[in-house]
Amino acid sequence: MIDKEAPILAFDASKGSSHCQGYLSFGRPSSKPIKVAHSRSGMAAAEKASETLERKTGTKPKVVMESTGVYSKPVIRWAVLRGLEVYLITPLESAKVRKSRLRPTKTDALDCGVIAEVAYTRDVKKLTAASSLYSQSYSLSRRRAAIVDRLVASKNQYRKSLDAVWTLLDEACDPFSGYVMWAVRRYRHPEALAKAKEESIVSGLERAKVRTGAISKAAAASKLSAYAKDAISGCGPEDGEVDSLLSALDDVIRDMEALDEITNRLLSLAKGLPHFALIASIDGIGGALAALLCAEIGDPSRFNSRNGIVAYAGLDPTILQSGKNDGLHYSITRKGNAFLRRYLYLAVENMIMSKADNAITRFYSKKKSSGLCHKAAATAACRKLLVTIWGMLRSGSLFER
Repeated sequence: MIDKEAPILAFDASKGSSHCQGYLSFGRPSSKPIKVAHSRSGMAAAEKASETLERKTGTKPKVVMESTGVYSKPVIRWAVLRGLEVYLITPLESAKVRKSRLRPTKTDALDCGVIAEVAYTRDVKKLTAASSLYSQSYSLSRRRAAIVDRLVASKNQYRKSLDAVWTLLDEACDPFSGYVMWAVRRYRHPEALAKAKEESIVSGLERAKVRTGAISKAAAASKLSAYAKDAISGCGPEDGEVDSLLSALDDVIRDMEALDEITNRLLSLAKGLPHFALIASIDGIGGALAALLCAEIGDPSRFNSRNGIVAYAGLDPTILQSGKNDGLHYSITRKGNAFLRRYLYLAVENMIMSKADNAITRFYSKKKSSGLCHKAAATAACRKLLVTIWGMLRSGSLFER
C-alpha cells in the first residue's frame, strides 16, 4: 500500500477519457473529480492537478489507476513521461472496496475515491521497467494469436482453391512446403508444369533459392513432375479458379511471413525477461513457446499462491457441492486465460510425443493409467506443469528432470 501521508492522483480510465482526482493524503481530496480527455489538451488539466499537489505537499504525486488494458495506456504513458510513479490495481480490488461500503454506489466520479482508498489501504503494484516488458510481450502474444487465426483461414481457402486446380496435390506433396508453393505460383497450372523438364524445374528452384527440406532439389523436381504428368485438373489454365488460387496463395505467404516476423520480435523481447531462461529449460518448451508462456503469465509476483496462478489459467476445478455430493472431481472452470491453457497443453503434448521422462510425463502416465482419457490426463498435467513453473519462478531454479 502507499504511505497514507503521500499525495496521489487517482484515475478512473475509460475509452478516450478519464476521471481524475488528487489526494493530499488518505481521506483528504484536494479537489473534486474532473474529466480529462486522453489528448495533450485534455491531460493539461491533470498536469495542473499534479503540479498543485506537488506544490502543496512538496512531493510528486503517485499516479494510481485500475489496470484496464488499452484504455489506461495513454494515462500510463503520460505519467511515465513526466517522471511520476505509476501504481496499478485490479478491478477486483476496487469492487471489494466498493461493496464493503454501507450503500455501494458506482459512478465514474465516485470511482476515483474508491481507487484512492484501495491505494492507501491495500497492496498495490508499482509499474516497473519489467512490467513494461511484460506488457509489450503480452501485446505481441495477442497480435501473434490474431495472425495465427488469420493464417488458419487463409490456409483453408488456399487448400480449397488448390483442390479445384491442382487436384490431389496434397496427397503427393506437402502443399505448404516451399517448393510446392513456388511451383504453384511459377507454373500456375499442372498442365504447364507437366511440360517442363526436370532440369528446368531444378534450375528454377536454385535460382529462387527455395528450401526443399530433407530432400534434394532434384528429388523435389522429380516429385512435382511425376504428379503433374498424372494429374487431372478441375479447370483449364485460363479459368478464373487459377487466379483465385494465386490470390489465396499470396494471402498464405503474407500471413506466414507476418507470423515469422512477430514471433521473432516476441522472442527477442522475451529474452530480456527475467524468467525466460527458466521456462525455456523445461522439456518440450522451445524458445517461441517459452516466450508465449512468459507473455501470458506476466509478472509472477502478482500471484500470492499457486492456486492464484491456477485460477488465472482457468485450470481450477469446478465445485458444485450439494448434500452428500462433495462437489469435487468436475471439469476445470475454463474461466481464465485461454491462451495460457493452450500453450501449456501444447507443451504437455510436446513432452508426450518426444517421450520425455520427467515429473510432468510421469504424472500424465499415472492419470492415464487410473482410467482418464488422454485429454483429461493431459489437462491434469497442464495444471502440474503450471504449478511447477510457478515454483521455478518463485525460487529462480531451472527445471529438474
